[in-house]
Amino acid sequence: MTDRVAVVFKGLAKQFFRSPGSVFWTIAFPVMLILIFGAIFAGTGISSYDLYVQDQDDSPISHMYIDGLEETGVLNVHMVPAGEDANSFIERNSVVNMLIIPDGFGNAFASRQPVELTLRQDSTSGSSMAVLTAVNAVTQQANINASRGQEYITVQRGSIISEDFSYIDFFLPGTIGLMVMMIAVQSIVGYQTRFRNNGIFRKLATTPMNNAEWLAGMMLWMLVMVGISVVAIMATGMLVYNVQMSIDLMSIAMIIVATGLFTAIGMIISQFVKDEEVAGTAAGAITFPMMFLSGSFFPLESMPEYLQSVAQVLPLTYVNNGLRDAMVYGNDAGAMSNLLIVAAMTVVAIVITVAISGWKKE
Repeated sequence: MTDRVAVVFKGLAKQFFRSPGSVFWTIAFPVMLILIFGAIFAGTGISSYDLYVQDQDDSPISHMYIDGLEETGVLNVHMVPAGEDANSFIERNSVVNMLIIPDGFGNAFASRQPVELTLRQDSTSGSSMAVLTAVNAVTQQANINASRGQEYITVQRGSIISEDFSYIDFFLPGTIGLMVMMIAVQSIVGYQTRFRNNGIFRKLATTPMNNAEWLAGMMLWMLVMVGISVVAIMATGMLVYNVQMSIDLMSIAMIIVATGLFTAIGMIISQFVKDEEVAGTAAGAITFPMMFLSGSFFPLESMPEYLQSVAQVLPLTYVNNGLRDAMVYGNDAGAMSNLLIVAAMTVVAIVITVAISGWKKE
């Protein structure tokens, strides 16, 4: 009996190590999971956060207060001109933390009269609590220095977007971006390797169809699949979580262009790995890091600076940012900027795909 058990064990062990997919999901996947989440939540590499300050008072006392903010070592203080419209500045620069010091702050504080500062924040930002804590600490110290702790200065926290904004509003566009990537890349890799192994490409080589036409047909089908997924995501968000957002022309354009980009990426991957299981593993190895490093689930500001730098070269980052700009923030300029970046990546990926793919090379 022991010998037979050993035979079964050895047979399964051989199958395991011959299967790249099994090795990846059993060993590489959990290691990548620990490394990525460990780096994100360990807090290493995050030393400071951006805080935009609009000093409408411009007095010696307000200057001293701002000096206190800078001396925390946690805040990177950026001054906003006093005459600048706060809402326009926030929208134009995608600001997530902005402190407004009102006119009369210095006089009120000097005469021991209550005065209120306004801290406007994007509540979904990973920096919001750290910035709030630092601002409150400086405010508390100023009150202690002036009046042994009586709260003449208070900080009123306000939302940059709306009072009803919640994490689901941040999460939903990221989920759409994530599903565009997963559907396009994983499906295309599966289709391509399956068609190759089943001899479909050899049959297509006898037809007038060219690479560009094949790619266009694949993209159209991916758009159908992505469209179904987007409808399901939006319906769930609205019916279950009462999400107050809609898909406008800018977000539709981003979804279409992103589908083209990830379809092309999937076809590129399939050209370098012929086995279906290996191709699926390769697709997972590429999409998995983007899943967690492109801001789909949590803000990029919550990650160490070196991972934020990595995120800047990942296509999904710009897809997610563009969808949020269009669907949540109402930032058309930001949405257009991200759309142009994704469009440029798509053109490059399509050119590469048409150049290297084709059943006539099989």
